[in-house]
Amino acid sequence: MAAEIEAPVDVTTCLPGAVPIGGRIGTLSVALRGTTLHAEDVYRALGEFLVEAGNYLIENAALPPVDGGDV
Repeated sequence: MAAEIEAPVDVTTCLPGAVPIGGRIGTLSVALRGTTLHAEDVYRALGEFLVEAGNYLIENAALPPVDGGDV
């Protein structure tokens, strides 16, 4: 099994004039290639992680429907 680096992922958001809100949404794991951590591997893993987080929010009705209908 390849060695991995793990790092917590925190997200903060703020609408204009509002108080920033945020929190930890999980832990990102990135495999090392040999003994080197490559930026493109980090970006790819982070992108996949954020897509999964977005899908979770959509599937669990945490966001209002795009069409403005009922949740």
